[in-house]
Amino acid sequence: MSLSKPRGLPHLGLRLSAAKQFMPLTAVIVATLAGAVAEFVLMLTMPWYVYATTGSAFLSGLALTAQLAPPAAARLLAGPAVVDRLGLRLTAALAAAIQLSCIIVVAVLVAVDGLAIPVLLALLALVGAAGGVGTLAKDLLAPVGARYVGVAEGRGISLSAVVLTAGQLFSPSLGAFLAPFALTGLVVVAALFAVNALVAGLALPRGMEPEPVRAASGYWKSQGEGFKYFFGNGLLVRLHLTLAFVEFLVAPMNGVFLPVWAKETGAGPGALQALASAAAVGGVVGSLVAVYVVERVRPSVVLSVACGLIVPQLLALALTAPFPVMVAAWAVCGFAGALILAETGKLSYGLPAEEFRSRAKAISGASIRAGSALGGSVWGAVVGASGLTVLIAPAVLFTLVAQGTVFRKDFRAITPQVDEAPKERAEVKEPTG
Repeated sequence: MSLSKPRGLPHLGLRLSAAKQFMPLTAVIVATLAGAVAEFVLMLTMPWYVYATTGSAFLSGLALTAQLAPPAAARLLAGPAVVDRLGLRLTAALAAAIQLSCIIVVAVLVAVDGLAIPVLLALLALVGAAGGVGTLAKDLLAPVGARYVGVAEGRGISLSAVVLTAGQLFSPSLGAFLAPFALTGLVVVAALFAVNALVAGLALPRGMEPEPVRAASGYWKSQGEGFKYFFGNGLLVRLHLTLAFVEFLVAPMNGVFLPVWAKETGAGPGALQALASAAAVGGVVGSLVAVYVVERVRPSVVLSVACGLIVPQLLALALTAPFPVMVAAWAVCGFAGALILAETGKLSYGLPAEEFRSRAKAISGASIRAGSALGGSVWGAVVGASGLTVLIAPAVLFTLVAQGTVFRKDFRAITPQVDEAPKERAEVKEPTG
């Protein structure tokens, strides 16, 4: 009696081979997701912790600003340094390790009831600065990883946008659940930063990116050339000023607006989780739609619709809408946010010339982060003094600015196609370990 070979083994071998082939890109996506979830959860739990312990919306806004302002400066200064000196892989791993160390210190101080607000703000600022540099590195690693495994660069950008959307939308649910339990939340955040550091440091092959080289023109001259290129391109400037305005309005949502709304209406963590879940469901749908839409529909149309869909969320808060209306507005906003993230991620990579791509990405990211940081401090003070009704005016202004930007002639001329053909793996050094 002869034994036949199991028929499933060849297919299993093919699947394992395919999984190994795409491992570098998968590792980039996993590190991106872990870091994003950790940062987004921290942006909710720490302002909530400050608000719960001090009762001050202003200090809560400062806690959010401490996490958002340093990344803007760090990204701005790190463009040439990341690409030309340390390299993307090493930068991503070191940044995550710094974040992990800071969160461990915060957790220990919370455990012994010895955490002073100034110390917390300083540690959050360091976490934010490291995160800004690490996020820049991972943003650039996504297309690099896609090219390395033979996939179109745009597909790597789209996958990175999808996981960032998922992290941004599901994290508030996790953050709302963990908000009353500061120490538990910090342990979760530390575990996520550890995953980020280990994956970026150990799972990414050394040969997936070109060897880092020192720029011939010097750091500051290279930085100046990047500024001249970016601000000489009116399309890039207008696009990212609009995105900075978006962040100025929506970044304080979880850290400032919702705690104030919850206090005024008596809503508890369950209501916050319901809103976050609605946004998450909308974001998942939006991410799936975005993969198809951004490759086929003009960016002006996609961004016009998406920016318009953000406004109901602000109006619902300002008018103290019934809770079902709030849930619907959050779902719609989650859908819109996924479209914006996917579309602008593709544009910020595809529009700049290749030699200025890293510097333009650093400057654009810094401008958006600056909008987030300014929003946290400004709205913390304004809402604390005047209530949520004041959000009506900026919602109307945002509508006018966003629609005016995306329907300018130069923006309407942009087509959905970007040069994203896969490059040969021969362009980069083969992995050595």
